[in-house]
Amino acid sequence: MNWDFHNAEWELFKEISEKEMLEIEIGEDVDQLNTNVCRVILEAVERTIKRKEGKGKKRMVPWWNKECSKAIKSRNKEFRRLKGNHRFENLIEYKRSQANVRRTIKNGRKTCWRNFCNSVGRETELGQIWGMIKKMNGVKREYGYPVLKVGETIAMKEEEKGEMLAKAFVKVHSSENISEEGKRGREATLVEYEVLMQDEEENEDLLNKTFTMTEINRALRKTKMTAPGKDQVCYIMISNLSEAAKGILLELYNRVWKEGKLPESWKEAVIVPIPKPGKDSSNPENYRPIALTSNICKIMEKMINERLTYYMESKGFMSKYQSGFRKGRNTMDPTICLEHEIRKAQINKESVVAVFFDIEKAYDMMWVEGLLVRLRKLGVKGRIYRWIEDFLTERSIQVRVGKSFPGKFKIENGTPQGSIISPLLFSIMINEVFEEIESGMGFSLFADDGAIWKRGKNMKFIVKKLQEAINRVEEWSL
Repeated sequence: MNWDFHNAEWELFKEISEKEMLEIEIGEDVDQLNTNVCRVILEAVERTIKRKEGKGKKRMVPWWNKECSKAIKSRNKEFRRLKGNHRFENLIEYKRSQANVRRTIKNGRKTCWRNFCNSVGRETELGQIWGMIKKMNGVKREYGYPVLKVGETIAMKEEEKGEMLAKAFVKVHSSENISEEGKRGREATLVEYEVLMQDEEENEDLLNKTFTMTEINRALRKTKMTAPGKDQVCYIMISNLSEAAKGILLELYNRVWKEGKLPESWKEAVIVPIPKPGKDSSNPENYRPIALTSNICKIMEKMINERLTYYMESKGFMSKYQSGFRKGRNTMDPTICLEHEIRKAQINKESVVAVFFDIEKAYDMMWVEGLLVRLRKLGVKGRIYRWIEDFLTERSIQVRVGKSFPGKFKIENGTPQGSIISPLLFSIMINEVFEEIESGMGFSLFADDGAIWKRGKNMKFIVKKLQEAINRVEEWSL
């Protein structure tokens, strides 16, 4: 997919897609309905948007502009003149043009960086900033994958590499990672809440009402230009549908909502493996999976995420210690809490001991049934519960290496990487981590990173209480 969206005929796209969308048979099952919606959008795109021709010349740095090209062209011209005639005047002109190149490039870099800094706000992700720094320095991503090796097995072809990488990624989600004690704990929890899990009563209207066009448009306004999933439908295509065409999309969402069954393609992720910096790239375990999923599904995730977030926050169900992915909270909150405790200790001539922890494979190994139990305990039932249950089960991945797509591999545990709703679901899962620890301790959470601290004069007592708290966290994690 390499569409020239800047020169798209969006009005014609709206006209064609609306006509075709309104001819879709609404009564079909959700898989076929989703397939037809994607087909209509992509066919309209084919007729109204050109593909970018070839690779073209890529700007290596974002600060390069016409002035830079002009200065380089002028310098090269003076160099050719000097090469043809070694007169002193030609040397002076060449040096002037060379100085002009340096000055123009310096100004271009300054202007570009200043404009970027002015665009940075509270919502700007750290990854965007680091990405811009790398681009400014001309760092480009290297493409292609080396020969991969696991034990005595070597993968040289793209398909072999894709399969080897897929097995490495699936292994991270495997139930084999769960200890026997952990498995027994899970079984006991499911038995304890068996009656609760059978309750099919609908939730309050706030969570389970049908979706509206207002919600779709609000979700679309919050989208960013990200790569599409396997269906190749981009956010910008959906945003440029007419209201009538979006009405068919709304029908799809509400069908999925009522039936509690997602299209199979919404639960499939295309994985692009990215090598971890400084690691042996021949080892498939040294790759980070970047998941590309359906943007049509992500819009529904945004709508559900907004409802569930409001429900959790308005009911006061979110842990007061959690600062991750919450409006009005950021990474500074836990730091400030601990700093405040340290200052109090300094004033009172006390000591503060803190323990920091990170939950290994937190998202990858999240217990789905355990999350569903927690949702039921929080009063989350009906359509939203069934949607989340289906969203998290029977998921699969396909690893893309070059043009190769090996077979699908099932995921046993965890919440989808790169999903819109995953951070909220994980926050709900980890919500109770500090509940069984006695008062008098300090706590903080930022997603799956946490800290526990204790302030006092008696170091032995502090260490004892911290160890008890660590034991409680370990028991909770089983």
